[in-house]
Amino acid sequence: MILFVLCITAFLFFICFNLLTNHKVLHVITSVVFAVLFILSTFFITINFHDHYGMHKVSYGKTSKLAPVGSNDLPFIIAQAPGTSGKDKVVVYRSDDKATKPTTTSTDKVENKIITINSNKAKLVTKTVKYEYNSSANRLWFRLAQKPTRVKTVNYFYIPKSWMVLNKNQVNELKKMQSSLKPSKEQQAQMKMAAEQYVQAQVKAAMMKNPKMTSAQQKSLVKKATTEFTKKTQAEAIQKMMPEIKQKLSQVK
Repeated sequence: MILFVLCITAFLFFICFNLLTNHKVLHVITSVVFAVLFILSTFFITINFHDHYGMHKVSYGKTSKLAPVGSNDLPFIIAQAPGTSGKDKVVVYRSDDKATKPTTTSTDKVENKIITINSNKAKLVTKTVKYEYNSSANRLWFRLAQKPTRVKTVNYFYIPKSWMVLNKNQVNELKKMQSSLKPSKEQQAQMKMAAEQYVQAQVKAAMMKNPKMTSAQQKSLVKKATTEFTKKTQAEAIQKMMPEIKQKLSQVK
């Protein structure tokens, strides 16, 4: 609305100032009135842009899921400064375990804070501050001149202590280290024997509960137990090596 007032008063001032010269009193009065209205419109538009006149700050909060970029055995997120200042770090993460592509935070008026928690459940809390009009009248007058604007967004990454916060160089080093985490042939043979014993125990326990278990059900149970044992063994092995892994990665800048 204020933009229309500005344009109309400018046009009417031009008309009155140039075409009503034969009527001196009317010429002066109308010219002064429309000049004042034009100046006031310009003034209010200026303070609306510069000082957000007619607006106030409103905060919005949102909580969403957070999953590591790495596997659940080696969970990590990436925090990397895009420039050389070391400030305004972007964070790379996954929105949930099923997400195939990681998400990268924006650098436009965005601040990222990483907070370590004792819980195993990670979460992302996003707080956004916006300038919005404080009344319907101000919205009517100034919305065409300036729409509600975002002031700042703060992302709070609440991550478990078991997660690592790495930069891109450390991620590359971790990928090289993962090859050394593979068990030797002797360890593989021991794991195979232990897996067979674990699976036999699971099948035996299941057969005692359900003696009429079919061969198809037994095969499904064997497959499930084998997968469980493999994941459990790998996770335990990695957890034992975590202090060494973290120490090596801390030396990579």
